[in-house]
Amino acid sequence: MVDHLLAAEHGRDEFVVPTVARTIEGMLSLGVGPITLTELAEFLSLEEVQAELALDYLARDLVDHDRATRLVKVADGYVLKTAPDLAAVLGRFLSEEQSPTLSGAAMEALAVVAYLQPVSRAQVSEIRGVSSDGVIRLLIDRGLIEGDRRRGRVGEPILFQTTQLFLERFGLENLASLPALADFVPSAELVEVLEESRRRQ
Repeated sequence: MVDHLLAAEHGRDEFVVPTVARTIEGMLSLGVGPITLTELAEFLSLEEVQAELALDYLARDLVDHDRATRLVKVADGYVLKTAPDLAAVLGRFLSEEQSPTLSGAAMEALAVVAYLQPVSRAQVSEIRGVSSDGVIRLLIDRGLIEGDRRRGRVGEPILFQTTQLFLERFGLENLASLPALADFVPSAELVEVLEESRRRQ
């Protein structure tokens, strides 16, 4: 399928790492979202270990040549992200409409969903101490959370969970990559509220 990625050497086909790395960079630059190691290997007709070698090469090459992007693993796949030192200037380049930010209230509600999921709208409101209907709708519209209808039964409240887009936007490989909750909880009282809410699920 991709014979041009292989070169004969010493009487056998040998994998050309730089060429494959360049092809992978092109695929990721399309911005279709995270591409898994398995997907890359299957599409390029390679063993996963070969695809992994090419990814490692690409990651090093981007850093060594001080390129504008970096290879990042998020949501169990790989994407190209802006180099950290360029984030500020490129952020200013984008208009506010192109790069909408979340309000403090929305971030607060998103954090509750992220750490306690699956969680109901009422639980989010109880923990925040204020109605969360508006921010829940906003987070759904932004594609950061979704109603988990598989868990709920007829007549029971919808339980919300984060989406793959959430992992992508926050640069997380998976939910286990979330920072420790203790880093953000300001008081023992709030810890108790969170724990009580979790026990009632």
